[in-house]
Amino acid sequence: MTLCFHLGMTESFAWNYGSENQRFTDWKETSEILQEIHEEFVKDGGSLQYSHHWLPGDFIISDNLAVGHEASPETQFSPNKVGLRVMHRTTVKGTTPPQKNRG
Repeated sequence: MTLCFHLGMTESFAWNYGSENQRFTDWKETSEILQEIHEEFVKDGGSLQYSHHWLPGDFIISDNLAVGHEASPETQFSPNKVGLRVMHRTTVKGTTPPQKNRG
């Protein structure tokens, strides 16, 4: 099973995708799942989270399909307050579907 999500844009979740039992969550159930995911992110003082403290010249590569992420409120402040945030997205197409390394 692969779980990929972006918390800011999730409309629904699919159960049993591609099968005759496939169903999508309604907004109430979707909201409850999103709340549970958020609670996992922040429990234990956020010990599960990585928060980067940027320095000039820092460069990060992240696999957005492999991480759950949400922006902290500070990222929405004006550039005058927090500096300019520049992000570039690159998608690399492979020849095989992603799968867990079981070795």
